Amino acid sequence: MSKNPAIYTITTIRSFLAGGSRAVGYAHSMEDANAWVVDNAMDINECGYYPYAVIEEVFEGIYSFPRKEHWYEYNKDSDTYMPCEKPDRYKSTVCWGLG
Repeated sequence: MSKNPAIYTITTIRSFLAGGSRAVGYAHSMEDANAWVVDNAMDINECGYYPYAVIEEVFEGIYSFPRKEHWYEYNKDSDTYMPCEKPDRYKSTVCWGLG
């Protein structure tokens, strides 16, 4: 395993897996990734298309596990994402940004 620092992948997710997910970017710090998601930067929600977002802490390597996940749910009233628990429907799914 590399001693290089982690990257933080940002993935937006439809409300059902068949609807898809989209890795929209990554950051070199959790602070930047969190700010971009919370602020709905560049409209990563795509006008309601992606109600969930997840940030994963990913280290260099092949199939790097375990990964810390930070989950968010879109709030239409504030046009921001708010931290939330991982939805039950995704409990058995991992490797969102880099699979």
